[in-house]
Amino acid sequence: MLKRKWINIFLGVALLLLIVIVSSISWFKINSNALWNIVNTQCIPLLPTTLPCLKVEQEKYYVLFKDKKGPLHNLIIPTEKITGIESSQLLEQNSPDYFAIAWQERGSLSQQTTHPIPEHLLAIAVNSQYGRSQDQLHIHIACLKPEINKTLNQLSSTITTHWASLSSELASHHYLAKKFPEGSPHVENSFHQLNEYVIKHHDKMGNFGLAMVQLKDGSKVLLANRLNFWDLNLGSAGELLDYQCLANQ
Repeated sequence: MLKRKWINIFLGVALLLLIVIVSSISWFKINSNALWNIVNTQCIPLLPTTLPCLKVEQEKYYVLFKDKKGPLHNLIIPTEKITGIESSQLLEQNSPDYFAIAWQERGSLSQQTTHPIPEHLLAIAVNSQYGRSQDQLHIHIACLKPEINKTLNQLSSTITTHWASLSSELASHHYLAKKFPEGSPHVENSFHQLNEYVIKHHDKMGNFGLAMVQLKDGSKVLLANRLNFWDLNLGSAGELLDYQCLANQ
């Protein structure tokens, strides 16, 4: 009887936790088209660009957007409606490589501060389908949190050119990593690279958050974290970012 009682308590707590998580996601997305509405009505049709629209590249199908969260935080947003990382449009042959565009635009942060930001302190990230508030693809450009930067550089020698789990957690969550050594050819579309792993493991793109960083040795690293409700992990790779860029102060 006592054993059965504890099992019921455990199941009750687990169910309550799941309800809280699902409810939180629903609340989080009450106004999920707000970002797209701003881009579609304020950035795309209006020239010259003004805040929060830093740059509108209509021929390259993206907007560089100044996010209000943190002083050093920009976004890359497509000029067409693409919901997020789960969209099959990102895997089409002629689709712009928005992740590469975000990486190229990471230097835009240094233009917004009197202290140029070293390459190894910059990072980009996109959240999973369940770890975002907006249903319009947006790739975050910001600084890497100091403790994340330190951990990744310590683990550098253990990260290979194939997707594998990191031996240490980042932001209290498990991450996959894949390295591109300094001087290696252009990094192929990062969404395609993650999708190869997803297909191999019979998973879904929407379950993953994705980030890219550059280590002190010049190598680039892709990082992916998977949705895991029981681990309180919504696949938000943005948790690795510091929108204050305190390490550069």
